Amino acid sequence: MDKSVLHLTQTPKFKGRLMDRFKKIAEERERLGLPKAVLIDGVVHKQFPDGRLERVELQKNHASLKSPDLR
Repeated sequence: MDKSVLHLTQTPKFKGRLMDRFKKIAEERERLGLPKAVLIDGVVHKQFPDGRLERVELQKNHASLKSPDLR
């Protein structure tokens, strides 16, 4: 019987490769000066490589989340 995709994603080898990839992505974003998302006391902030924090204002009706008007 073939292994399911779900089973394969639970293997230590897969998890290790995934963590390595996330680490490389984080390093590249930091090198480019892009912020990362951090959660502080339940509030999402952008943290820039220089340590500066900016609070992220959540939008309830974001335009990209609305379904297109198909009239």
